[in-house]
Amino acid sequence: MSRVQLLALLIFCLTYAFIITERLHRLKAAMLGFSLVLLMQIVEQSEIFSFIDFNTIGLLLGMMILVGILKKTGLIQHIAAEAVVYSKGNAWVLLVFLSFLTAVISALIDNVTTVLLVGPIALAVADVMEINPMPFIFAEIFSSNIGGTATLIGDPPNLLIGSAAGLTFNDFIINLGPPVILSMIVLFGLLYLWYGGELKPKGQEKTSRGDFSGPRKLQDPALAIRVVAVMVLVLVGFVLHGVLHLEAATIALAGATLALIVCPVDVEELLLDVDWVTILFFSMLFMLVGTLEHVGVIELFATKMFALVGEHFKALTMILIWVSGLASAVVDNVPYTAAVIPLVKHISHLGGYDPKPLWWALALGACLGGNGTLVGASANLVMAGIANKAGIRLDFKTFLSRGMVLMSSTLFVSAVYILWRYL
Repeated sequence: MSRVQLLALLIFCLTYAFIITERLHRLKAAMLGFSLVLLMQIVEQSEIFSFIDFNTIGLLLGMMILVGILKKTGLIQHIAAEAVVYSKGNAWVLLVFLSFLTAVISALIDNVTTVLLVGPIALAVADVMEINPMPFIFAEIFSSNIGGTATLIGDPPNLLIGSAAGLTFNDFIINLGPPVILSMIVLFGLLYLWYGGELKPKGQEKTSRGDFSGPRKLQDPALAIRVVAVMVLVLVGFVLHGVLHLEAATIALAGATLALIVCPVDVEELLLDVDWVTILFFSMLFMLVGTLEHVGVIELFATKMFALVGEHFKALTMILIWVSGLASAVVDNVPYTAAVIPLVKHISHLGGYDPKPLWWALALGACLGGNGTLVGASANLVMAGIANKAGIRLDFKTFLSRGMVLMSSTLFVSAVYILWRYL
């Protein structure tokens, strides 16, 4: 390994260490690494910005704007609140419905936003029905991470993989839909095993509209109609983007532009709700990983890995899904995925393999692994924060006892699926 390669690797490891330990905010850590790369002249400034994947950044920005408008309508909360009425006091049916709703929305928007919108409703439901809120908390977290695995836009690792591998919205649904459905079945089985006996109201059943104190009316019906119409067009665009020869970022940004034009919203106020920290973090991360690839570190590791297990494609794929799952349970799956993507590219190139099974193994491992620990995914921490504000403490140990069981079960199901379908 040359001096430049070693220096680039040390900077990346230092940045990663700060992200894992949270000694620095992840954006601060990424900016530190980016600055060191430029100050030590490992890569020229004019070159490093070319490492940013605009397809991912543009897709994030466009969807954040659309979700920001959707949040103003109260539509998602309205649907969840109506579910309480139609469940007729059956807590188990309600849990399954809210979990299914969360999974579907997470697949179409993103899991963090979904938890922010549906999480408070789930807690309100448990409070009204006077039952243990923990099943609803775990159901929201787990179903959001599982549902987000199914599509290109559902979870950030999929954005990275889709953009790097040229995979379409349809590719993700067709190839990851089946293991996601199986994982949801596993989730419901485990939830029933853990909490089936507790999902009964302690007091009288409260099923009428008057009993539920949640938001039953849309805040802005006219705005809801407009933004939903635009989002439907965007989703159709995602499905057809291979035929249309348009990138996902182009469709998302065009949809956001249309929504801003047809929806009466304050643009400056709306842009304040955009998660600029995430967008900047992604950009910095792209430049750091691009630096490793540029100086040959990724190729070096890929060559060594191929020398060890490259001839055993099945073993390589299984190692990838399990290592990705365990790693994503401990560290943020975004920097992990960003670092592994170039490895997959180089290994598949060296072996002359079809890389798609490796991409699906990486996606399933990185996304489902987030259910393993409380810090495994952003949605976990968001829901824990919502619960804490409601006076419900979700500690690391309690989460671990449930999360590792679910993570192991869903990774096993996914590994069997990968072996059966592709290998």
